[in-house]
Formats: sequence, structure tokens, C-alpha cells
Amino acid sequence: MTRGSLLVVDDEVTGRELLARGLTRAGWEVTTAGDGAQAAALLDRTFDAVVTDLVMPRSDGLALLAELNRRNYPALRVVVTSFADKDRVVAVLNLGADYLLEKPFGVEALDGVLQRLLRERADGGRDLQQFFRRRLAGLPLTPREREIVELVLQGDSNKQIARKLGLSEQTVKNTLSNAYDSLGVQSRGELFHTVFPI
Repeated sequence: MTRGSLLVVDDEVTGRELLARGLTRAGWEVTTAGDGAQAAALLDRTFDAVVTDLVMPRSDGLALLAELNRRNYPALRVVVTSFADKDRVVAVLNLGADYLLEKPFGVEALDGVLQRLLRERADGGRDLQQFFRRRLAGLPLTPREREIVELVLQGDSNKQIARKLGLSEQTVKNTLSNAYDSLGVQSRGELFHTVFPI
């Protein structure tokens, strides 16, 4: 029995094939495409997850995410990217990526992410806390930053967060400031719209 069906999209042939072989050995049923246009042509089939590189010539990962949205395609979306380009990271979140995986990574890391995302979906992973954690999981944040950002998204003030976590209010402010810098945002409002795009 396979772990699930994947569509792996990457324009770099060697990397794509190595990834496909590793995921197949890990128990996945893998189909590959060289860019977003080739991937879109395969969407008459149902995949449990789409793993796509972000930067590709002809039709990139953003175009593929937009196409998945246009079709209301139910697959989980894992985007492989570098966090250096914050504008693209925000765009990926706006298009509904479930997880951002930073390069370089190993097959084991991707396998673990996919298994966790599918398990959460099977468990109904829709309660608010799990939903926040899933949205934050792939972002370039430290564990403490992620913990504080999660509480911010739940509507807690800095004072409430400090009390819940046993920290000083200044520590909360400093940690939140570092998280804002990492995500390229300047306020709670921008943070919210980055994590939960309209």
C-alpha cells in the first residue's frame, strides 16, 4: 500500500528524478512534471499532494498554485523555495501553500512533511490551533517566534502572551520584532494577512 500519490514539479531534471526515486522508495506513488504547464496537463488525475519548485521557466510554481486554486483542486501543496525572496514567500502563502520547504532539503525531510500534512488532514486537522501551526510550520521562524506568533494570531496582547509563556513583556516584543523581520512585515495586520491571505 502506498503512502499516497504525489505530483513532483521541478524544471531541473536530475534533481526531479532523484527526488522521485527517493519518494518512490519511501512508499509514495510519484508522477513528475518539468514545469507548471506540464503539471496542469496532469490535473485530470487526483493527487494527494503537489510538490512544486517555485522558480521555473515558462510556467512557475506561482502559476501552478493559481491553476490549482482555479480548479478547486483538493491536493495539499508543498512549495520548495529559498526564503531569501520574501515577496515570493508572501505570494506563495496568498495562493494557499500548505507548507514551504527551504532548499536544500533531503527526501526524508519532505517525506516527513508530507506524512504529517496528510495525517493532519485525515484527523480533520481543522481545529484552530492545529490550523495555525500548519500555516506557520514552513515559515522561517524559530520555535519561540512561532509560539509567540501563534498566540498573536489568536488575538492575545503582548501582556497576555508574556503571562501565558512566563516571559517579560519586553522579551515578547523583541521576539515578535525578530519574527516580523524574518517575514518582512511591520505590524500585526500585515502578519495576519501574510499567514491568512485574503
